[in-house]
Amino acid sequence: MTMKSTLIAAVAILGLSAAAHAQNAPMEPGATNAPPGTSYPGTGSGALPPSTTGTARPGALDSPNATAGMAGARAQIEAAGFTNVKGLSHHTDGTWRGRAVKNGIEVAVVLEPSGQVMVR
Repeated sequence: MTMKSTLIAAVAILGLSAAAHAQNAPMEPGATNAPPGTSYPGTGSGALPPSTTGTARPGALDSPNATAGMAGARAQIEAAGFTNVKGLSHHTDGTWRGRAVKNGIEVAVVLEPSGQVMVR
């Protein structure tokens, strides 16, 4: 092996070891941001950004920020014979989706804009 080849190999090994070390570096202390649509158990604002997956946020019905639309959707689902309605979220297609109990079984429910309640 020539001197030039040895030098190139040494530089390549040093470059790879630096990249490997950077991957294992500990995170710096301080605040972190939770992924959109998830809860964060730390301190700070309880307001979460809108879900990017359409998944209802835990405790959405218990929130003091529950809307009149959400309360109306909950009432319509309960009028259809469901109990323990929770996790309601409003979707761009006009439907409300969440979880509810019927005949002792928790199921996914969808309230259509027409007012029809369906089990999914």
